[in-house]
Amino acid sequence: MEKTFDFSNAHKDLIARDAERVLGWRYAPGIVFESGRGVLLSDVDGNDYYDLTAGMMCLALGHSHPELTKVMREQAGRFVHESSWYSNPHLIAFAELIASTLPAGLDVVNFTVTGSEANEVAMRMALAATGRHDIVSVIRGLHGGSLAVEAVTTIGGARRRNLGPLMAPANAPAIYAPFCYRCPINLAYPACDVACLEASVELIDHVSSGEAAAVMAETMLVAGGMVVPPAAWLPRLKRLAHQLGAFLVLDEAQLAPARTGKLWAFEHYDTPPDILTFAKGMSAGLAICGMVTSREIAEAARGKAGTPWAGTYSGDPLPAAVALKQLEIVLRDKLAARAELLGAHLRARLEALCQAYEPLGEARGVGLYQMLDVVADKASRRPDLAMAERIRYNAALEGVILICVKNFLRICPALIVTEAEIDDFCGRLEVAIKRALDGYPKEVDFRASSSLALGEDTAAE
Repeated sequence: MEKTFDFSNAHKDLIARDAERVLGWRYAPGIVFESGRGVLLSDVDGNDYYDLTAGMMCLALGHSHPELTKVMREQAGRFVHESSWYSNPHLIAFAELIASTLPAGLDVVNFTVTGSEANEVAMRMALAATGRHDIVSVIRGLHGGSLAVEAVTTIGGARRRNLGPLMAPANAPAIYAPFCYRCPINLAYPACDVACLEASVELIDHVSSGEAAAVMAETMLVAGGMVVPPAAWLPRLKRLAHQLGAFLVLDEAQLAPARTGKLWAFEHYDTPPDILTFAKGMSAGLAICGMVTSREIAEAARGKAGTPWAGTYSGDPLPAAVALKQLEIVLRDKLAARAELLGAHLRARLEALCQAYEPLGEARGVGLYQMLDVVADKASRRPDLAMAERIRYNAALEGVILICVKNFLRICPALIVTEAEIDDFCGRLEVAIKRALDGYPKEVDFRASSSLALGEDTAAE
């Protein structure tokens, strides 16, 4: 039997007003939330939902963490904003703490407001320090929505449609993703010996000018399908970057801190980049992101390509104080180790679902960032966007909020989640899968959601 949302009239009115006045993506139905605590969200009717998005992958400690709330209140009464021509003690301490967690060569921080800005500053830094102009990126990568980073983002053409004249021309998305589940060159790991990277060398030669300033990659490619590279891929990618005379830039916007079971995801590969960017999880949900590099690279770039960079709000004391406290708690409470332990439990529960249900092709991820790849059938591995969207919709009916993009369902609870909560939301997710297999919901315009916004064939990727 089909289950439906039972919203109050007041809730329905808010949904309608939002649609009328606010321009943005909205999943169906447009639930309006008013509060959160820990791993839970509450809508305006008082219904609770597991937040398996951790905000927008930003809330490492969940909603309304008492220590962070205390810092917010105290700082709001003391000092909120200042000119970015000056600094404040919280910003300095945050930069120092970040640097203390990183290997030598990642010593200085250029703060920004958004992750897009952090990646653009990284690109500027590479251009300025090398005197070159190509940015070579990995296919299936996502680096942000502003124009320069949109030019190196390749998770789907829709987001770039009509932007061509505005985007930076010196970009070369030319590196095949190490996507073993759907190998871009139709080989199998480990026998292939990461041949996708070797094949990329020729592609780079064809599509770039030979003047690469940076090779840019997510340490793990989340939006492109939770592509977790094989062990050899990242060290070889860094070697390739240096052979090209370029810096390796790693984008950890969705991964740091601690979500993968390491404070920084590149630690899994023992391969520190030349330039590192952070956002989302490091921000505690506030407007503070940034780029880290060596003093040598920073000084070589100084005064060129607009570096160092600052905007109106970069490095404000309120977000700096809160983000600093969050990182202190992550380190104090050893949340990386906790993410590794609980991530193994989550992965086992998801793999059991994959074994039981034909549309779940594979579970992928590391630590407390996992993804379900929804397919028409396990043999073909053909993406099934409509089924993924049905599962997401039914999960919301069961009190579980997920991000669904194309055929990928992301599962990234806050690092404070418990084993019992994992068991509970996985049980609810199974109910959602069963209802989706029964064909529910039957009358939802999936094209209204960002995953199907183009209105293309819902069985195609």
